Amino acid sequence: MNALAGSSPAITATRDGRFPDRPGFDRSWEELLQTSSTWRDLDCGQYLSAWCGYAPDHVVEKFAGVNHVGVYMGDYDSDDQVFGWNAYLNDLRASGRITTVEMGPSYISPRQYGTPGWWNSIALADGRVIEMFACRRFGPWADRSADERGRLMSHVAIDVHTDADVRYLLDVLDRDVDHLENIAFTEADELGHTYGHLRNNDSGSVLEIVHEALRGGTGHGDGGH
Repeated sequence: MNALAGSSPAITATRDGRFPDRPGFDRSWEELLQTSSTWRDLDCGQYLSAWCGYAPDHVVEKFAGVNHVGVYMGDYDSDDQVFGWNAYLNDLRASGRITTVEMGPSYISPRQYGTPGWWNSIALADGRVIEMFACRRFGPWADRSADERGRLMSHVAIDVHTDADVRYLLDVLDRDVDHLENIAFTEADELGHTYGHLRNNDSGSVLEIVHEALRGGTGHGDGGH
């Protein structure tokens, strides 16, 4: 999976930086499935090395594989646009194509980037988890380029073996790599999951580290975003 080195999960709906309209939902859905399939077998050690230039054995040995991908869907002008997408996802759930759907307000976007946002999180029948993010087109956030907004919100989440590994990796990478910054950490949320986010301030991209204590469901329903 070297082709993914230095990149972030993405779909073409984000290229102009705008949340897809209703006629574009079907195409966006198919692209999300393809993106998830492409990233599921990622070599996490190689990816970390390409992402930040630092992947020593004591870090890579903590990795257990890809937990989920997070994709930025673009900026919205009205909450109804995101609610419409959530309704579309629930229709897919009703038809059996998705097992669970969760939605909530963003935690990171107002604190880091000065604009509100939403996340949707789904699980597929084969266990893959896809998270989707959207921010309101507001304030300084709207002045960033579409590519930059996509990099800041899209990410791959790497699973680790224990909850202690999450804190360890966040601390080590933040300490040992000057251009990395730990921007969020949640310990043992309501589902028992521990996770945190690192931002590469040189590339403006994000990596998540997560330990999912309880399997099943949609992952951690990431209010951390």
